[in-house]
Amino acid sequence: MLIELKKRVVLVNLLSSTSDYLELMKSSLDFHISVLALCTRSIYEINIRIRSLIEHQDEMAKWQSEAVTDKVQTLEGILSLANESENIKEQYTLKSEIERLNNLVEKYGFPTVKQPASTGNLANKVGQEKEHKALFKLYSKLIHPSSYLVNDYGSASSLENQKILQIHAQLYAHDTVSRVCEELSVPNDVSKPYGQA
Repeated sequence: MLIELKKRVVLVNLLSSTSDYLELMKSSLDFHISVLALCTRSIYEINIRIRSLIEHQDEMAKWQSEAVTDKVQTLEGILSLANESENIKEQYTLKSEIERLNNLVEKYGFPTVKQPASTGNLANKVGQEKEHKALFKLYSKLIHPSSYLVNDYGSASSLENQKILQIHAQLYAHDTVSRVCEELSVPNDVSKPYGQA
């Protein structure tokens, strides 16, 4: 029962995050194309994560442990910016939090995750390697300040690229909703696709 509850929480959190990126996309259609690319890439990454969690049950504990790893690495990054002789009290607080988080991993028997799984590795695991290679190139060139994006913004932000990003965001969001509803046994009359009677 506890495992089912954890799975529900994790899947609903991912579904909620997909919704957040769709909202950001909707509100930023006239912004820099990198925002659209970021939203699409994030929706894609969430979809790959959901596929891996559903298809490989061992991924659930790793994903939960990654939350701790991510937070610890963030706190360590903040600590590395500090001068050792300044803000001693704040540094102690951050170090104590890192220790507390590491103890939680041990207490709950989560696997130790040194480095979060890459989307590429997860895509390979769920049979999406070809699509990953194709789309990730586009996302990377449009999210990061690549030479293409900086020196040929007109081409990079073309209507064609915008449509590709919008269409793929919708496809992955729809697939995410469908997979989560199926995994959580949401009745069809509740989960039926928008626009269908």
